Amino acid sequence: MKNIYFVQACELHGEGKNKSAYLPYATGLLAAYSFKDEIIKENYTVKRFLYQREDIDEALVSMEEPAVVGFSCYIWNFEYNKVFAEKLKNQYPDCKIIFGGHNVDNDSCEQLNELPFVDFLIHGEGEIAFHDILLHLATDNDFSEIPNISYRGENGPVLNPFKEITTLDYPSPYLEGWFDEILEKDNITFSALFETIRGCPFRCAYCDWGSFNLKVRHFPLERVIAEIQWFADHKIAFCFCIDSNFGMFPRDYDIVDAFLRIKEKTGYPEAFKCCTTEGGGIQEFNINKKLNDCGILKGASLALQTLCPEALKNIGRRNMTLEKYGKLTEMYNEAGIPAYSEFIYGLPGETYDSFADNLDVMMHSATTKSCFMHYCELLMNSKLGQKDVIDEFKIETAKIPYAQLHTKPQEGIIEYSNIIISTYSMDYDMWVRTCTFGAFINCFHYMGILQFPARYMNYEHGLSFRNFYEKFIDWAKENPHTIAGKHYHEITRKLGAKKYGKTIERVYMDPAFGNIEWPLEEGICLEVIREPERFYKEIEPFVLSLGADENIMKELIRFQFSMLRKPFDKETEITLSYDFYEYYNNSNIGKYKPLEEKKNTLFFTNTYPTSSLEDYGRRIVWFDRKNARVMYDTPEITHS
Repeated sequence: MKNIYFVQACELHGEGKNKSAYLPYATGLLAAYSFKDEIIKENYTVKRFLYQREDIDEALVSMEEPAVVGFSCYIWNFEYNKVFAEKLKNQYPDCKIIFGGHNVDNDSCEQLNELPFVDFLIHGEGEIAFHDILLHLATDNDFSEIPNISYRGENGPVLNPFKEITTLDYPSPYLEGWFDEILEKDNITFSALFETIRGCPFRCAYCDWGSFNLKVRHFPLERVIAEIQWFADHKIAFCFCIDSNFGMFPRDYDIVDAFLRIKEKTGYPEAFKCCTTEGGGIQEFNINKKLNDCGILKGASLALQTLCPEALKNIGRRNMTLEKYGKLTEMYNEAGIPAYSEFIYGLPGETYDSFADNLDVMMHSATTKSCFMHYCELLMNSKLGQKDVIDEFKIETAKIPYAQLHTKPQEGIIEYSNIIISTYSMDYDMWVRTCTFGAFINCFHYMGILQFPARYMNYEHGLSFRNFYEKFIDWAKENPHTIAGKHYHEITRKLGAKKYGKTIERVYMDPAFGNIEWPLEEGICLEVIREPERFYKEIEPFVLSLGADENIMKELIRFQFSMLRKPFDKETEITLSYDFYEYYNNSNIGKYKPLEEKKNTLFFTNTYPTSSLEDYGRRIVWFDRKNARVMYDTPEITHS
C-alpha cells in the first residue's frame, strides 16, 4: 500500500486553552472522493492530515515512506508549503507532490518551473483531478487525458486543457469519518467549514470565486443537513458556510431551519457565519432574523465594498441602492440584529475624497452596528491580478507579512500578502491617508468611542461625519501626547513605512492583550479601554471646540464615557439632565426626535464581565465586535 499525506496548514487561533483550528475540509474532500474508488482503496492508504503549521523537520521524521503528498495552497500557507515540499522531495525523491488551491495559477503551468520539487498542479476544483492522478499513478502513468492539471512531461511542463465540472458528486469528509481520529486525539477546539453550493454568478474583479465562470451547483440538501447534525453530534461550536452567496436560493430557508432545529435540540452549533449574496434583501434579512432569534448569528454583512461609481465599474460590481440599504439597516436595528458594513481600501477608481464621502454617506444614511474595511489583496486568479488589468489601472502593490488576525505573530517561515497601495486614481500618500481615515472611523465611530458627539453634531449642527472625523484627525496630529495623537502617528508610521524603505505594517500588538495580532483600529480601541478616563479628559477640548452648547457637550461626554463597557465593570449608573439614550435610540430606527432636557438615570448591568485586559480584548473586541459590544446597549432608565 502506498502512503498518502495531506497538508492543509493553518495558524491556530487564540492561545492556551482557547486555541482553535478548522478541520482540514479541502483536503478531506480529496480523500473522501478518491477513496470511493476500489482501485485506489487497494493501492493507497491515508496516513495523516497535517492541519497545523508543524515544525517541518519533525513532521518529516513522523512520515512513513510517503508516496503522494497533497498540499492545499493559499496566501496563509504558500511559503510554508514550498519549504515543506522542497525538504520532502530531497528526503523522498520518489514521492509525488501535488499542489492545488487558490495559490495555483488557473491559466498557466509556469509555477512548475518556479517550483521544481512539485510534480503536479491542480487548477480549480481538486476532487476529480486528484482522484485521476492517483488512479494513473497506480496504473499507467499516463496523465495526458486528465483535465485541469499540469505535470512534468518528457519535454517540460505540460498544461492540460480546462474542462468544466458539472457534478457535485463529492462525499462529505465529515460524514465519511475522515476527521474522527483528529477529533479523538487532538486536544484543541475545532471549527468547521461547510458548503451548500459551488460556483458564483458574479465576477467581482478583486475576487477569484468566479474566475472559472462555473455555473452554480447545489450539494444535495440531505447531505447538507446531515453535516449540520454531524457538527452538533461532535460539539463543533463554530461553523463557517463558505458559499459565495448564501441566502440567494429558496432552499436556504430549509438549511437555516435545520440549523435552528438541531441547535434547539443539542445546543450545537453555537455560532454560524456565512458570506451572503451581493445586494441582499428581504430574504437575507429573514434568514438572518431566524439565526439571530436563536442566538446563532455571528453578524449580518451588508457588504458594499465601495460607493464610487468609477470604482464599481472597474471591479464589475453593482450595489443595492442607498435607500434600500438604509431601510435594511433600520430593519436590522429594530429587530436587534447586529449588521455590519464592509469596504475595501484602494480599489482602482477610488480616491481619498470618494472613499471619505462613501463613509460619510453611510454614516448619514444607515446606522450599522459595525464596519470592516479590508486592504485589497491582489489574488493571482482574480481579474485585478491579471497583467493587462494591472497595467491598465497602474496598480502598484506592496509585499508585506500576511496578517492572519487574532493569531500569534508569524515565526520561522513568513507568509506574505500582496496588497494594492497605489492605482491611477490614488497614489501611495493618498492611500496612507485613506487607510488612516478608515481606521479612525472604524474605531471612534463604528466601535462607538466618539460616535455620540459625532452624531449630535451632525443631527443638530449639520456637521458632516466626514468633517467631524477629519477635524478630529487634525487635532490628533497636532496633539501627539494624547492617546489619539499617539495612535495617529503610529498608524501613519506603519502604513507609510515604504517611503523610508521599510516594510508596511498593518497590525497592533501589546502583550497585555495577549500574544496575538490585532487590526490597527482594534489596537486604538484597546488603548482607549486601558485608560478611558484619560482619553475622555484629553478629547474634551476638541469636542468643546466644535461650537455647540458647552453644557450639553460636557454632559454628552459623560454619557459617552458611561456607555463604554470597561474591562472590570460590574455595573454603571449615571444621572443626566438630557435624555441622550432615548434620543439616539430613536434615530437608530429612523424615528428622530429632538433632544429633550429631562432628568434621567441610566443603570447598566455588565452582562459580559471580563477578568483581565486579555479577556476583554478576546471576548469584547474580537469575538463581539460585530455586536458593537464595546458599548452598552440596553440600560434600565428612570426619569424624574
